[in-house]
Amino acid sequence: MALQIIVGSIVPSRMPPYGNAAQPKFRHDDCAAILYPDRKAVRRQSMISSNPSQLATAGSKSASELAFLHIGKNAGTQIMFLAQQLKPHGVTVHQLPHDAKLCRLPEKLPYFFSIRNPISRFKSGFYSRKRKGQPRLYVEWSKHEAFAFQNFEHANDLAEALFRTDALGRMATQAIQSIRHTSMQQIDWFERVAVLDLRPPVWIIRQEKLEEDFNTLLGRMGLPITCGDLKLATDSMAAHANDYGTAPELSPGARDNLSRWYARDFVFYDLCVDWMARQGGRP
Repeated sequence: MALQIIVGSIVPSRMPPYGNAAQPKFRHDDCAAILYPDRKAVRRQSMISSNPSQLATAGSKSASELAFLHIGKNAGTQIMFLAQQLKPHGVTVHQLPHDAKLCRLPEKLPYFFSIRNPISRFKSGFYSRKRKGQPRLYVEWSKHEAFAFQNFEHANDLAEALFRTDALGRMATQAIQSIRHTSMQQIDWFERVAVLDLRPPVWIIRQEKLEEDFNTLLGRMGLPITCGDLKLATDSMAAHANDYGTAPELSPGARDNLSRWYARDFVFYDLCVDWMARQGGRP
């Protein structure tokens, strides 16, 4: 029987995007359509520099809009809860789907993003998907995630098995790549972009210092307010935050393995912190 080869564009998976399954599915050119359905607005936005001072003083409607590049398990829900309160101050923050990477954003579109210690992010991502996103969301496991959680009950079990040369080690490697939030590293959102030198953000928010860094973001946007003037999400459902106190702590061996596995992300995290310090922010 003849083999038929169909040549076409590669499109993203039909699976729901990370997090809210009701979010629009992201495609190659969807960032412009999501943020600026009016083509004239896209062209107008392309004229605006991502320089924070120009963002604050440009004076046009589009200068008061910026995008939040949403990297999974980096306090994005809490950040957007704060960002949505900026509308009365003339600022609209557009939350992009988890699928959207920086290279897909219109050139020079002002944006910001958040980062997190890779080991903390791994633990949060593991248990978030183990709960299928509940209680705030519900996204069913893929068959590959089901494989992962059938073989590894806890994050520590998976992390300790990494780099073993036996069957358990092979399963661990496949499992960490099968779980949505643990499979991608934060630096993967910046492929093909010299992010800090040629496409710098307005600011970066560390999950560990969220309020401090969000205050700096507000200042760099020229807003005369602080987090104290806004309302933080205080319940776990609104903040999409959970307590992992009953889960086993990560052992020293597990942490060592995760440091090896996420080596690129530790380098990226440090680069971001160094960039923030050079911009005048606190290290």
